[in-house]
Amino acid sequence: MSDFRSSIRLALIAAGVAALGLSGCGRAGPLELPPGPATPTAQVVTPDGRPVPGSAQDTAVRTGFDENGKPIAQPGNKKSFILDPLLN
Repeated sequence: MSDFRSSIRLALIAAGVAALGLSGCGRAGPLELPPGPATPTAQVVTPDGRPVPGSAQDTAVRTGFDENGKPIAQPGNKKSFILDPLLN
């Protein structure tokens, strides 16, 4: 019986060492930038927060596509989350 327990203990230790060793695997270095333009475009907005009429942002909001024809996400509703007080 003690031989069985020692083999289980040895297997758990080996699994722990393997898990710790593999947790260090991965790519070292900074994160890569997402694909797209290298410099972000400045948003032109009115004092109330809406894009200036006739601007690229205004056209994108109205049509749902940016100047390159890529779809843009519409602004969503802010939903509360139970951990919001900790994050704010």
